[in-house]
Amino acid sequence: MLATTLALTAIEPRHWRAWIDLLVPPPLRDRPRYALAIVDGERVLRLVVGGGDATGATDPAALRWPPTPANLRAAIRQLGVGAIVVLDVAVVRDVAAEVERHLGVDDDLAAAGLAVLRALKAKSGKGVWSEPALLDLLPAPHYEPLQRTFDLLIPDDSALAAYVVADDRRSILASIIAVKRGGHIAEVTTHAAIADLVPEAALARDWPTAHKRVTKAIGERVARPALAVFLERATIDKLIVGPPDTLGREVTAKRIILEPAPAWLLGLLGSAAVAAVAQRGASALVAMLPQAARERAVGLADRARTAVKDAGAHPFALLGFDPIALWMAVRDYYRPRGAPPPRPAR
Repeated sequence: MLATTLALTAIEPRHWRAWIDLLVPPPLRDRPRYALAIVDGERVLRLVVGGGDATGATDPAALRWPPTPANLRAAIRQLGVGAIVVLDVAVVRDVAAEVERHLGVDDDLAAAGLAVLRALKAKSGKGVWSEPALLDLLPAPHYEPLQRTFDLLIPDDSALAAYVVADDRRSILASIIAVKRGGHIAEVTTHAAIADLVPEAALARDWPTAHKRVTKAIGERVARPALAVFLERATIDKLIVGPPDTLGREVTAKRIILEPAPAWLLGLLGSAAVAAVAQRGASALVAMLPQAARERAVGLADRARTAVKDAGAHPFALLGFDPIALWMAVRDYYRPRGAPPPRPAR
């Protein structure tokens, strides 16, 4: 998925930093330091803090055994870090050997990353512990189905673009344009590549209509866009704290613009909108049913949800996991501190 000769051109540093802020969970962003503990059995051999000015070894007693979620969170607070990973020395050897067995010299970075993630997940709770516990949530598919899905959904010699506009519409907060060639992301750039054709200030000021100039410019200078996403920063917060059908609502309200958008994505969003309406209607109906009928209704709904995947019609059928469901599972890590949990759909 990532070409070995990946080219990074016309990268706007301000946009790059903004993407890091958007993609990194707030606990890690607010406290960018992390801790790594190396243990042998139940003995903490070394505890190292990195990622900040005060990098180096610290008192191993800061991590109490066993590495339960409560003890890991206590260590995070005491050390003032955003995350902690605990590795048993035996696991380090096992993971390295497992990765070597599944990697070739020609494999790209995505294949290598997936191999490492699979090996670590296999040892989660059995020599590898972490807080936040993202390791348990993140899927680790094999490279081939991931590549096949990418090829199925995004054509070669096309571009993917994403723009985040500042809430005051005075600037573009973040942008990225990625070009797929030969089955891989071969080039990555930002709005700087087309800024002479579409000035950033003018785009930000009138992005709901000016985005058309962006996709045209990308097609002329970079590659024909297959998918482009435009939204404001505040909309991202809505997606994090809102009910499950927020995405569909924001697209309908034109606060998220997908243009162009492939047919599979429009179909997926349409199905999500229908499902959200059905869920709200079913909630009202189920409240009036006896318990036995409720159980039968839940079973029927579950079978209906999986029917599309079993038929192979779902765009993510090859992956073995649903990226939208994954986002619903991990978005709690992105909630601003003190924000209420996402509201259920009504």
